[in-house]
Amino acid sequence: MIPQDHQKGSGTCRNQPMRKARHLEISSRLEVTKQFGLVEDYRIDWPQGTSLRAPRVTVRRREAYPVQVTRNYVTTLLEPFVPSREIVVT
Repeated sequence: MIPQDHQKGSGTCRNQPMRKARHLEISSRLEVTKQFGLVEDYRIDWPQGTSLRAPRVTVRRREAYPVQVTRNYVTTLLEPFVPSREIVVT
């Protein structure tokens, strides 16, 4: 089976390294936040097609912290990579 990003005509093979670099940067920042206890878990979903579009990031917060505190922190943390409209805190 061929991954979606490498299918002929998808136009994303040449952008794959950029997507991978962005994914690593986002996940590294979220892992540190997870270790400090603000975030319980997270998920990064990339849109189909071009890798130039930002991913949707879903973050599960710790019950000890209000949603808005977690949202503000994560939004600021990921600001260079993910627009705030693509960040969901549960």
